[in-house]
Amino acid sequence: MDYYFLESQYPRSGFISGGTTFTPELDTNYLAVDYPVPDHTKAEVELLSSVRSLKVDYFETITGTRVVSDAFKTLLEQFQSNVQFIPATVCYHDTRPVEKTYWIAHLPIPVDGFDYERSEYGRKTVIAASVHQPPRKPVKVFSKLVLDADKIDGHHFFKLAHVITLKPIISSELYENMQEA
Repeated sequence: MDYYFLESQYPRSGFISGGTTFTPELDTNYLAVDYPVPDHTKAEVELLSSVRSLKVDYFETITGTRVVSDAFKTLLEQFQSNVQFIPATVCYHDTRPVEKTYWIAHLPIPVDGFDYERSEYGRKTVIAASVHQPPRKPVKVFSKLVLDADKIDGHHFFKLAHVITLKPIISSELYENMQEA
């Protein structure tokens, strides 16, 4: 199976983003949250003033949250993933609510599916050695990313463990279903 990074920049509508706040407030920066948040957590997303009309099913915020529409959430629920959906109130910069219902697609458990042998990345010798001699060093720069399908274990929407990349990864099967939807 092939895999892709899910991109959130749109050729016709440009860059879509905003800031996210959580209630209750998180203990740390959202990007460092690699555990499930409490079930009663809610989010508010205020879009940047440049966003005048939101007609997309997926975008990322400057705070690192992945925001999905109700339709995208329904599609993701048909595939194996460890997504925790957090209800989100999304509004324009002038506080008008957007037209669709959105959710934060929180990925609390990264998938350890990076192939350290076949990938090409900076400090390869040191980082590859840390896999067997912890503490594990993260891959910060890569020129070729290869995934180990056996370790991915059928996930279709995920983030990688020990690899610094903000973009989630999707399977070709999910990608095809997204195109059809």
